[in-house]
Amino acid sequence: MTIMANTRTTPLPVLGTVLIAVGVLAPVAQLVGAWVAESTRYVVLLGAFGAAWPYWLAGFALCGAGVLRTGARRPVRQAVAVACAAGAVLVVFFRLVLFDVFGAGWEETQRVPAPGGGERAVRVEQGAAMIDPLWRVSVVEGSGLTARSHEVATYGEPTGFHAVAWDGPDALLVTDGDGTKRITLDPSTGAPDRTVDAG
Repeated sequence: MTIMANTRTTPLPVLGTVLIAVGVLAPVAQLVGAWVAESTRYVVLLGAFGAAWPYWLAGFALCGAGVLRTGARRPVRQAVAVACAAGAVLVVFFRLVLFDVFGAGWEETQRVPAPGGGERAVRVEQGAAMIDPLWRVSVVEGSGLTARSHEVATYGEPTGFHAVAWDGPDALLVTDGDGTKRITLDPSTGAPDRTVDAG
């Protein structure tokens, strides 16, 4: 006597629909996450949602896989799957080739803690637009999951960033081609009273 195991699996059309839904929501989640990250300035959120390409790649991959598992006609499934595969290839091409050309490629070059201790530091990052150097100065307040980053200044080639120094725990002296500017920080959040955009 043979006993058949009762194995319940998710029907393929249902699984396909779920995959498509998650794939469509992936880029939307990135847009919402980027907005929340920009509003709150949490470093962990800025890192997680700062780049859109992983979410678009996941979206194309999930939608393509989902379409192949739906009950649609085979020519339709194949056409949509090919379109999704082409989209995924374009995203990978952008990341491997164009991203390094048009992206700034920020790298931290300096981090100086604020005087008097505490969890506040000024951070300098350098990148490039094609061949022109870029600089970004920000204040990091806190540590771990609660750390926040507040942008203070951005610079491009003509004005050129020179240096940044602390003028007490709640103020920065930012020096560029136009001289030295004093920027006051909020004592509780580290947010600057003004920003410099010369990039």
